[in-house]
Amino acid sequence: MLHVRFLLLVFFVGVAVPLLAQKPAQPLRLELPLEPENTEVSVIALPDSSLLVYHKLSNAWETESMFYFTKYNSQLEEVWSDTVDIAADNDYLRYYNSAPYTYMVFGRDNLREYTFVRLDHRTGSTWHKQFELEQLEDIYEYNVLNGKFFIIGRNRKDGKPMLLHLNPQTGEYKPLPSIYGEQSSFADLLTDADYGRVDAVISESNGRVSRLQVKSFDADGELLNNYFVLQKEGTSLLNAEITPGDSTEKLLLGTYGTRDLRYAQGFFAAPLASRVVTGNFYNLLQLRNFLKYMKPRREARTRRREEKRLESGRSKGMNYRLLLHDLLPTSYGYVLVAEAYYLQYDNPQERHTALDIDGEHHKMPRGIKRTHAVALGFDKNGTLLWDNTFPLAGLTTYIVAPAVEAQALPDGRMVMAYPDDSSIFYQVMDDVRYDRDQERQELELQPYEENEKILFTQTPGIIRWYGNHMAAFGFQRIRGRGDVRTVFYINKITF
Repeated sequence: MLHVRFLLLVFFVGVAVPLLAQKPAQPLRLELPLEPENTEVSVIALPDSSLLVYHKLSNAWETESMFYFTKYNSQLEEVWSDTVDIAADNDYLRYYNSAPYTYMVFGRDNLREYTFVRLDHRTGSTWHKQFELEQLEDIYEYNVLNGKFFIIGRNRKDGKPMLLHLNPQTGEYKPLPSIYGEQSSFADLLTDADYGRVDAVISESNGRVSRLQVKSFDADGELLNNYFVLQKEGTSLLNAEITPGDSTEKLLLGTYGTRDLRYAQGFFAAPLASRVVTGNFYNLLQLRNFLKYMKPRREARTRRREEKRLESGRSKGMNYRLLLHDLLPTSYGYVLVAEAYYLQYDNPQERHTALDIDGEHHKMPRGIKRTHAVALGFDKNGTLLWDNTFPLAGLTTYIVAPAVEAQALPDGRMVMAYPDDSSIFYQVMDDVRYDRDQERQELELQPYEENEKILFTQTPGIIRWYGNHMAAFGFQRIRGRGDVRTVFYINKITF
C-alpha cells in the first residue's frame, strides 16, 4: 500500500469588505497540497460546527490507494486525522450524520460489494466492514437509525428502486415493503431518532394519476404504520418532503400536478395524520415571486395569459419540472427549496440515444438546464408565509441532482449559492421581498495573498456549514511569488 502523509497548511485571510457592498466575507482559508489527477476529495459539514474532509490518494494505475479522514474545527484547524485500510477500488458514494458518528458507504468495481465506514466525531476512531448485497447494484440514499442501515438503491433484477435494511453487526439484510407500481419511486427518506422511526415517502403513479404513500419503520425494519395520502379531484401529488416529529404533527410539503405528471402546477402542505389532503394548495400564480426570474414585461404577459386560461376553464400553460431539496428547519417552521429545470436535447436531425433496460432506444437529453430556484417558508401548521426566487440563467448540469446550496441564516434570512469556476453566485433572501438590483450576486474567491492569482479552478463546490457560514472548496492552480502551486482549498464564506 502507498503510505503518504501530507503537510497541512492553514492560512488565515482577512478580507476587507466595504460596508455598502454587503459582500460576504472570507475570513479563513485552508490549503492542502493535493493534486486532482490522483486525489478524490469530499467535504462534509458535521453537527458540531466542524468539517470532515475525506480524501482518497491513488497511484497512477489506481491499484494502490490510501483513504484519509481529517476533522477541522470552525477555525479550520486540524482536530484529528486517521486512515482506513480498505480495497483500492472503493469509491465514496454517500454519507449520513448521526451524532456522534458519521457513516459513509463506498462502492466497489464489483457492484454487489459495499464498504461501510463509521467515524467517531470526538476521537476520530474508525470502524469499517464490507458487505455483499446481492440484490443491489447501486445506492442512492443511506440513513442510519440506532446503528441499523436503511438503504435505497437500484434492484439488480428489474432496475427499480428498492429499500433495504441492513444490520451491520450480524450482516443480515432484507428488502422492506415499499415500491410496487411500474412508475413508483422514492420521494424522501427521513430518519427521526427522537421518535425511533424511519419514514419513506413513496410517489406512486399509474401514468394518469399520482399519489403519495408514507411507510414508517422502526430500527429493526419492522413496519410501524402505512399512510395513503389521498388527493383532491383533478390533482395528483407528485413529490413531497416529510417533516420530523410525532405522527400527529408531521407535514408533507411538496408539489402537485394535474394532467401531465411530468410537470408541477403548484405546491401543497398537508398533515400526515389526516391521511387525506385537507391541507393547503398554492398554484404557481399565487406565489408572489415564482416568476421573478423573468424580465418584468415577460412576467406580466405570462401572468395575464395564465389568468385568462383559468377564467376560460382551460388547462394551465405553465409547466415546470421541479427538483425538491431536503427541508430546512427554521424557528417558525420549514423552508422548502426547489429547482426548476428543463431537459436540453440535441438538434432533431442528430441522433443521440441510449439503450434502456427494456431494450428500446430512447432519446437522451444533452443537459439539465436550470431556470431558477425557489424557496417557500411554511409555518408548523403548513401555512405558506413567504416565497422567493433565485434566477439561475445558464446553470446546466448532466444529472438531475441539486445544483444549488441553500441555508437558513440565524437572523431569518435565506441564502442560496452555487459555484462557477473561481466565483460563487449567490442571493440573500429576506422574506417575501424581492430586489431585482440584488439578484444573483457574484463573489470572487480569494487566494492566500492579495498579489496571488488564481489561474484556474477545478471541481468547485459549496456546502452549508453552520450559523451564517458556508464552505466553498475545490482544486486551484495559483501563481504566487515566483512559483505556481496546486492546492485543494476550503474558503469559509460568512454572510
